[in-house]
Amino acid sequence: MLLPTPPVAFRRFKSGFTLVELLVVIAIIGVLIGLLLPAVQAARESARRASCTNNLKQIGLGCLFYESAKKSLPPGITRTTGTTVASANGPWRKEGLFSLILPFFEEMQAFNQLKIDQLNSATALNDPARNHVISSYICASYPHARVMTTAANSYENGASITYAGCGGAVPATGSSPPCLIGSTYPNNGPFYLTGPGTVAGNGSTCGQPAGTAIVGAGRKLKEAQDGTTKTFMVGEFCHRDYFVQRGEWQAPPGNMRPWFLAGNYQGSVPDIYHVKEFELTPNTRQTRTNAGGLNKLPMGSYHPDMTMFVMMDGSVRSVNDSIELLVYQKFATVNGGEAVNELP
Repeated sequence: MLLPTPPVAFRRFKSGFTLVELLVVIAIIGVLIGLLLPAVQAARESARRASCTNNLKQIGLGCLFYESAKKSLPPGITRTTGTTVASANGPWRKEGLFSLILPFFEEMQAFNQLKIDQLNSATALNDPARNHVISSYICASYPHARVMTTAANSYENGASITYAGCGGAVPATGSSPPCLIGSTYPNNGPFYLTGPGTVAGNGSTCGQPAGTAIVGAGRKLKEAQDGTTKTFMVGEFCHRDYFVQRGEWQAPPGNMRPWFLAGNYQGSVPDIYHVKEFELTPNTRQTRTNAGGLNKLPMGSYHPDMTMFVMMDGSVRSVNDSIELLVYQKFATVNGGEAVNELP
């Protein structure tokens, strides 16, 4: 016998979301993700910036320990040649700012790998330390390869470095005009060149007699007349040319060079790879040609709107991209005599 069908009110229906309810839940999840994602990204960038600060502190300590031991900061590049006939005439230099401080912050192993006296093109660019990554030399925000192996020029390949020393500046006003060594490098930074030159702006001679070799030099801390707390020592540098008409960036490594090469002496005036003249504010979109050369390219970073620097006293500061150029340049010179307080 068939049982009677229960009334509709007593039937049990399977529970579940309606389409409208499902869409509402998805929308709420989307809103939450939209709210949380910027916070997560900000937290990650904060961690990367803290890591970069620590890198600069390590580099700063390396420079200051070197100065304590050698009575001056390391030169940006040396003019010493090799001990063998084959390498004595080589143009490349490996002794410079970032190689010389390695023993002073527990990187003696990397320093010992360097073949300092192999300077010709056949041997210098295949140094055993070429691909040795120094973790303190790469900012965590740098998104490209830590070791470059596919660059068009062999001297661009090797372990990266995202930092460079301060090579002074030629401010238009507000400070004493520096000497331009080799007609290009100002001599008023923590890392500079010595040799014959002219005073910027008036053409009178300065420096050593004509015929004197142009060599790298490092500043004594006591020479920072503007104050060690008010002078940049090392900052972030990861410049790639920006082509305005095409709206394109140059491929990595751009104008960066591996840490193991300090530069070259193709002529009497060297190309210094890891010391920069402060003629443009950080992260300025510029090309090497329009800037006037490798040493005039702007400092910069992959941190949003700012670049990190370690001062000559070892403290680390951040500089906003919008900083006024003249103020920025005043902090790049050791003896300009400018009246400046703190970085904005």
